Amino acid sequence: MAWTAPSTYVAGAILTAASLNTNVRDNSLAGGPIYATEALRDAAITSPFEGQRAYITGPTVAAPTGATYATLPSGICTIYNGSVWVCTTQIAGVTNTLGTTTSTGFTPTLTGGGTNVSVTIVTGTTAIVTQTAVLTNSISGSGAYMGTAVSGATTLAASAESALYNGLTASQYLLASSTAILTGLTAGTNTFTLQYKVGGGGTATFASRQLIVHGIA
Repeated sequence: MAWTAPSTYVAGAILTAASLNTNVRDNSLAGGPIYATEALRDAAITSPFEGQRAYITGPTVAAPTGATYATLPSGICTIYNGSVWVCTTQIAGVTNTLGTTTSTGFTPTLTGGGTNVSVTIVTGTTAIVTQTAVLTNSISGSGAYMGTAVSGATTLAASAESALYNGLTASQYLLASSTAILTGLTAGTNTFTLQYKVGGGGTATFASRQLIVHGIA
């Protein structure tokens, strides 16, 4: 069922079956306005209200960088949070390139790791990130950490508290996943980038790295 821009009625207008079917029945079944691009949405909805929703069939969401493969949907759901149109469709990037680091501070660079994984979408002040990897450290108990930093509208460093972690015995690989809620973001276009570090020393190894970002209004 297609969505059609609603008609503007004037006093004395005659309501026809065709008009009601298009403007009421069909648009209700469509579940909300549908536009080909964000630009067309913005041109049609010049004064959006908080909570208003629109579906974009040909979004301009950038492909995740550094991804061997990615989930870049052909269409996205957006919701206006009072300041920006937030993308509420999950975007993900995955790389199978193995990389290592000896850095004790979070870094986006891995030796042999190729281009790092990052996802760029419009978010509100909160986002949910899911981090997945196979990770290990050459020293028992030192640990391998993989977190997420935010740049763009927001500047937020990766944190050990919200990072994926493996502190098992030396060179014991662990396939793990963690989900973190990042708050205090500035609403707008934000880039989420994987970051890596060791705990107390040794060499941390990361493989099958995946980042999923879900914008929250």
